[in-house]
Amino acid sequence: MNSAKVMACVFLLLWAGVQETSVGQSKPGEAHLVPVQLPPLSVTKFEGTKTTVKLPAPYVNDAVDGGGGRYLIFQLQDKKQLAIFDVVEARTVKVLDVGSDDLAVAAGADKLVVLLRDQNQIERYSLQTFEKELSVALAPGDPVSRITMGAASNGPILVGAETGESGHPYFLDLQTLQPSAIQMPEESWESVEGQDLLVKASANGRIFCLSQSGEDPTFGTMVISVQRNQARVLYFKDLKGFKNKKGEYLNVVLPGPEGKAIYTERGTRFPDLVPLAKETEYRPVPHGIPALHGDLCMTLDSDSSAINIYRTGSLPVLTTVPEIWTKDRWPDYNAGLKTAHARLRYVPDAHLITFLPESRDEIVLHRFDIDAALGQAGNKYLFVTSFPTRNAERGETYQYQVRYKSNTQPVKYRVLQGPVGMTVTPEGLVQWDVPENSTSDIERIHLFLEAPSGHRFLQAFVIHVAYKPGVLGEPPVKPDRKSRASRR
Repeated sequence: MNSAKVMACVFLLLWAGVQETSVGQSKPGEAHLVPVQLPPLSVTKFEGTKTTVKLPAPYVNDAVDGGGGRYLIFQLQDKKQLAIFDVVEARTVKVLDVGSDDLAVAAGADKLVVLLRDQNQIERYSLQTFEKELSVALAPGDPVSRITMGAASNGPILVGAETGESGHPYFLDLQTLQPSAIQMPEESWESVEGQDLLVKASANGRIFCLSQSGEDPTFGTMVISVQRNQARVLYFKDLKGFKNKKGEYLNVVLPGPEGKAIYTERGTRFPDLVPLAKETEYRPVPHGIPALHGDLCMTLDSDSSAINIYRTGSLPVLTTVPEIWTKDRWPDYNAGLKTAHARLRYVPDAHLITFLPESRDEIVLHRFDIDAALGQAGNKYLFVTSFPTRNAERGETYQYQVRYKSNTQPVKYRVLQGPVGMTVTPEGLVQWDVPENSTSDIERIHLFLEAPSGHRFLQAFVIHVAYKPGVLGEPPVKPDRKSRASRR
């Protein structure tokens, strides 16, 4: 048996331990609510610290992520094919015939979705078997030309039109490829129609960011958030990023993998676009590119071919990774900012940073272990990588699982400041039973961590306390304020 067949057998055996995502058991229109089953994501298998792998042919458009970061999907130039690259195996595992070269592509946890524009058809493939599972004709006259979904999700699929076409965005269900049960608000969608936009989804499929760059962008920034079967839309027409020396606006808006943070040209923000620095100890990082999973991000290092690694959009720099590219493969720093999100990917669990050169016919793989880099020369370190849960509801239990990096164990936790009754377990689970009659709308939290090395870390954040949706009645009267009745 040749090596290619052996690798194929190993790949299928690995997948055998992962159950097929049970989107078929979901209610119609609710595949996005089904828990995902991701493929195994382990340390990349190439030898050495760096390798370059040729693709089957040059590709067009941006590569698409799938399988929670395990796969990169490329549309091959002048061919009716997609190439599926496995970053763990460090090779192309499938060249898929799709019957058209007029495509839009999206991928989730274990599904690949292909829009055949010229045939007005949308199709779903398995990322386990690479077999076609479903093909659905779109409604006549439906101007769908782009599709987006989270790379570690079961949808939903955000569909919309591109430049020169009318129609507003809506969601398709991954199981049926029919309209999702998610209710979109009755917005005025003229701002979106016919626009050439950058559309990005959080890996978990809960946040979609729409933004526009250019000399005179008319759109700004939009964030669509999904909670169960309800979508919320925030639109900021004047949020256009920053203006460079050429007079062009650069507005690249990228959601983090968990949808808790959004990376912009002016720093990291919450999903409602409030800057992190307003409510946390985070010192914002501009031009951040989130890792495909976890709580780290990267930026270009100006005037070099290196990248800097940070925790969730916050200074200081944790470490710098040198020589990711050469000048003949990418333009200067300012030109690179616009396309960095499409060319660079960081997959922490695979110990991997990938770079896509301008030649568009190969992928450069760099082995990078963040823990090894931080622990060089016996350095001791402790910092929190997790992003806190920001919202709580009265009468419910608030929970936040702390994640951190430290090379000395065990780490001890303590709540230095917070509401009465808030606790943290030895495993780092912050919990608070929010009173139904709580009079506070905002709670400020100081969470203290200490490692055996003596290193300490303070995470400061804010919790917004709300009423359960649908709960009627007036808020409780705060002790230091008169009731409405007494003021009449």
